[in-house]
Amino acid sequence: MTVAQTVARAAEPVRRPMGFGTVFAMAVACAFAVANIYYNQPMMVLMARDLGVPETSAGFIATATQAGYTIGLALLAPLGDRFERRSLILRIMLLLTVALVAVSLAPTFALLLTASFFVGVLSIPAQYIIPMAAALASPERRGSVIGVIMSGLLTGILGARAFAGVIAEFAGWRAMFAIAAIIMVLVAGLVRAAFPKLDATSSLGYGALMRSLLPLWQAEPVLREATLVAAFAFATFNVFWTTLTPHLASPELGYGPSVAGLFGLIGLFGALTATVAGRLADRVRPRIIVGSAMALMVAAFMLMGVSGHLIVGLVAGVILLDIGLQGVQITSQTRIFALQPDARNRVNTIFMTAYFIGGTSGSAIGTLAWQYGGWAGVSIAGIALSSVGLVLHLLGPRLFGR
Repeated sequence: MTVAQTVARAAEPVRRPMGFGTVFAMAVACAFAVANIYYNQPMMVLMARDLGVPETSAGFIATATQAGYTIGLALLAPLGDRFERRSLILRIMLLLTVALVAVSLAPTFALLLTASFFVGVLSIPAQYIIPMAAALASPERRGSVIGVIMSGLLTGILGARAFAGVIAEFAGWRAMFAIAAIIMVLVAGLVRAAFPKLDATSSLGYGALMRSLLPLWQAEPVLREATLVAAFAFATFNVFWTTLTPHLASPELGYGPSVAGLFGLIGLFGALTATVAGRLADRVRPRIIVGSAMALMVAAFMLMGVSGHLIVGLVAGVILLDIGLQGVQITSQTRIFALQPDARNRVNTIFMTAYFIGGTSGSAIGTLAWQYGGWAGVSIAGIALSSVGLVLHLLGPRLFGR
């Protein structure tokens, strides 16, 4: 830890420990907020068919949503340092509800992509909640608290796919987005009732907040390393999830959206490991955890490259992939939240913007790999991206300094 980091930590205000109810409410809010990005993944083929576009273009629905999320992270997430957190979350959730209704009513593919983009832009409450939890948690429990909340977030990501797959099968994809809008109203009520207020930590104007991002990036080598490695991890993750639905729907396998959604339930095993990863982040050297997790992601795509034509091979692969991603993300966020307490939202903005640039790129790469190379192309893309992330991690001290 540098002298600046030690001074920053010492200057951090002492707060009352959060009770389980508050942590649980934060996990639930994160789960349902982030779920909005992923509802479309098991339904993409169905949505494309319904709006009269080729099924090979279905992946661009997920890409548009994640591109919006990346923009939201870059432009809106820094506001968490500038405004009282609970009120900001509630305003964003109101706008998100409107965007979800727009998706449910979209009459054309172009309008669907536009509305999906804005759903992505506004699905960022988790990126206010996680730094909020880091600020309220004591330093020795920070990893554990983040692990619990990230477990909820991953449950939302994976559970969204399962839930949407079932709803789409029996009621159609438009019904799913109408239900999602109702859910967000209920979650806003939970936030209003259960979240404490957390005052702004910065008085900088919006322009100054944005200008401060580059100096933060330049000053913190740990932030640079953790951010780039995690971006490649999420790109790898999205290569799989963007192409799973068309792979399962292919003549070779012939499964519908409900089966694609059920893979989300399988992936919930990874969500259970998030709390373990959080505890490990408080006790084990972070570089050991991140390196092991990246190696798991490489192994997952190697396994699925060989046995991806079998359901059992895909099941084993998705479990390894989810465990690997959780190990990388939770450990990396625990590291970066210890850097500058008064700038946690901006540090998280840098991390998560790059993270979702990686994820969006992974979705696009996966879609193109599927179009031109089938499952073999997808497997090669996944192995390549995860291997780059592993190499960046291994060379981190030389590349980024300390």
